[in-house]
Amino acid sequence: MTAGDSGKEIYISAAGFQLLDNLQNDTVDLYLNTCGVQNCAPGHWFGPGVRDEYLIHFVCEGKGIYRVNGETFTLGRGDYFVIFPDTEVFYEADRREPWEYIWVGFRGIKAASYLACAGISETELIGRYTNCSYILSCVQQMMLARSSGVSNELKRTAALFQILAALIEDYASSHPEGPEGGQNGRDYLDRALAYMDEHLSENIRINDIAAHIGIDRSYLTAIFRNALSLSPKEYLVHYRVNRACMLLRDPSRKISEIARAVGYEDALAFSRAFKKSKGISPSEYRLTLE
Repeated sequence: MTAGDSGKEIYISAAGFQLLDNLQNDTVDLYLNTCGVQNCAPGHWFGPGVRDEYLIHFVCEGKGIYRVNGETFTLGRGDYFVIFPDTEVFYEADRREPWEYIWVGFRGIKAASYLACAGISETELIGRYTNCSYILSCVQQMMLARSSGVSNELKRTAALFQILAALIEDYASSHPEGPEGGQNGRDYLDRALAYMDEHLSENIRINDIAAHIGIDRSYLTAIFRNALSLSPKEYLVHYRVNRACMLLRDPSRKISEIARAVGYEDALAFSRAFKKSKGISPSEYRLTLE
C-alpha cells in the first residue's frame, strides 16, 4: 500500500482500492474534489447519510442497491448512480456478487446544469453508460495529475469534463430531442445561464432574462424545468447561494460585501435565502470552512 500527501490532498493506493481526495482548487464553475476505484467487500455499505458534493458511481462489475427519495434500485454492470449534495442516500454491495465501481466527486456552480444535459436531476439519479474502460482511463488521468499546481488542476478538470461529455453523448444517443427540448431549447438555456452569470450582482428579474433572449417567461420556465427540474427563479437563488459559498472561503470578505456580489443589497435577505438553502447562516457556514 502506498500513500502520498501533497499539501492537503490525499492519495491512497492499495489492492482493489484507489482514492484521490480533498483536492484544492481555484475554479468555481466546475472542479474535481475526489475520485477513486473500489472492489467492494460483500455487504459494503454507506448510509443512510448525505454528501456535500455531487458524486457519480459507475458500476463496472457485480451488483448492489441504491436507495434514494424513498425508492430502491438494484444496479449492475453498465449502470451509474448519482448523489446530489445534501440528499440522504443509502447504497450497499451485494453479498454474493459485490460491485466494483469507479467514482468521481465534484462541486461547482455549473455542476447541476452540466448534469442536466445528461438527463440527470434530483429526481433522475440513475442511468446507463457504455464504456467502463474509458471512464477508468479518465480517472487514471486524474490520479496521475494528483500533485498541486495549476497545470494539474486543469488536467483533472479536463478529465472530469471528458466523463461528463461521455454521459451527455450516451444520453443524447437515446434521447435525440435532448433534456431541454431540442437545440433551440439548449441555446435559450445557455443564453439564460450566461445572462445570470454576467448580471449576478444586479437585481435580476426573470422577465428581463426572457426579454434578453427573445422568448416569453412561461417558455423560459418550461425550458428550465425540463432541463434542471427548477424554475428560473429557483435556479437563480441556487446559483447565488453556491457562488456565495465560494466567496465565503475568503475570510477577508465581509458577509455584506458577499451579499452585494451575488445580487442582494439587503444582507438580511441574503442570510435568509442562504439559510433556507443550506440550513445554516452564512457566518455559520464560514465557520465550517475553518
